Amino acid sequence: MIVFLTTISETDKKTYIEETVRIAKKNGHSIKYISLGAMLMEELKSDLDATFVPKNVLNIDEEFRALAMKNLIQKLKGEVKKHKNLIISGHATFFWKKNFTNAFNWKYLRDIKPDMFITLIDNTDNIKNRMNVSEQWKEQKMTPEQILAWQNVEVNTTAGWAQLFNKPHYIIPRNESRDLLYKLMLKPETELIYVSFPMTNIKDPVTRKKIDTFIRNLEKYFAVLNPRSIELGQEFGEAEAAQTFLRDLKWFTGKANKIIVYFLPQLVFSAGVLTEINHAFETTKEVWMILPKRFYGPFEKHLISEMFYSEEEFFKFIKKKGYKELKIKI
Repeated sequence: MIVFLTTISETDKKTYIEETVRIAKKNGHSIKYISLGAMLMEELKSDLDATFVPKNVLNIDEEFRALAMKNLIQKLKGEVKKHKNLIISGHATFFWKKNFTNAFNWKYLRDIKPDMFITLIDNTDNIKNRMNVSEQWKEQKMTPEQILAWQNVEVNTTAGWAQLFNKPHYIIPRNESRDLLYKLMLKPETELIYVSFPMTNIKDPVTRKKIDTFIRNLEKYFAVLNPRSIELGQEFGEAEAAQTFLRDLKWFTGKANKIIVYFLPQLVFSAGVLTEINHAFETTKEVWMILPKRFYGPFEKHLISEMFYSEEEFFKFIKKKGYKELKIKI
């Protein structure tokens, strides 16, 4: 399995990928991790010697960078032949000095032949905080809107690659469960689900803890996309709200095999949950819902594939359906 993982700068991809490699090793698999960015820095440092200033790497002429990337791809082709499981990280695009550019010539993807594309994302607060202390990025003074735009372009570009090569593309939040990428790579039989539940108006820590416990139990059987793994920033604006709508509806619900809707007895109205249910229904996905019986009405009956009145009933059902605990060592 060759995975090409894209992300914008300061998403802390290295830590997440290394955790995937560690979990794979613990479960008897070997994954090689190669960073195109690190390779490029070494290549340029070798060419420019002592005059090379790493923080200004994106000032380099695009043609010079393209030549360096051409040399790297030749080296990378050798690595692809040597390893059964490989994660290659790199940017699809750069946003530098207020301009977007492609990170490399897309024709090189034909040499790598990825089996899967992943885009790692994070919320604007986390990325901006890292950029503010980065020698390379602090001088760019990136705004939340620019970070969101870059992240959107990165996702869209990678999605285009996946369509061109007819390969799957998943968007994973940086703070998603530690074993999700491992499941996608090496447990392909595991169903990918999206969990839908009210978020904005549930503030009670006891209730939020109950949701977290439910999701941890789901992860024993499924690969789970959890909207709580990337929440709105503290002072979100219109652009972040718009991308949250796009992300949860298209990037998460749209990629999942089915969605599981979780309403606690403390029922809270959520336009987000209703929209996700309807989108899943209209794109032929199965929708399973856990909802106290007293709230069950004709619209639920129309839109929901399977209805459960308690968590206990739900987990009995999935076991009866043949879902097995994955037994992954973390």
